Amino acid sequence: MKSIVELEKYLEEDYYSFTELTIGKHYAPEGYIIEQNGNMYEFCYSERGKKRVLKSFSNEQDSVEYTLRKLSNNKWNRAHLVAWVWNECEIIQAEQELKNNGIAFERNDILKFSHEKTAYRLFVFGRDIAKLPEFKNKYYKKNATI
Repeated sequence: MKSIVELEKYLEEDYYSFTELTIGKHYAPEGYIIEQNGNMYEFCYSERGKKRVLKSFSNEQDSVEYTLRKLSNNKWNRAHLVAWVWNECEIIQAEQELKNNGIAFERNDILKFSHEKTAYRLFVFGRDIAKLPEFKNKYYKKNATI
């Protein structure tokens, strides 16, 4: 892989999450940014409107290789939120469905998220997201009345 365009295509094909990643046509309000700035290629991090350049490169291929290593070293860069419910029984049911289908997942609850209620969440990684459109429709209820 030699270019940012090729990297973007690879990340799409390998089901990376663009929730916290800005590259090419993908924009995230916070997270990593991979971009060309003049003659330099930058690997940045943005949080609360403040962008920090973490590393600069004069060569695009070096930038791409570094970025891919950084993104590959953290499983959360391939994480996709597939369940968000307000009821523990529902999250247990969702976990069982994923287990029955042989899909690895990680549960990550947020205690006292809203009105002292816990938000129960499940994440899957990489290509498994493509297997779950109906599952996500069934269990992603973030905006449901609590």
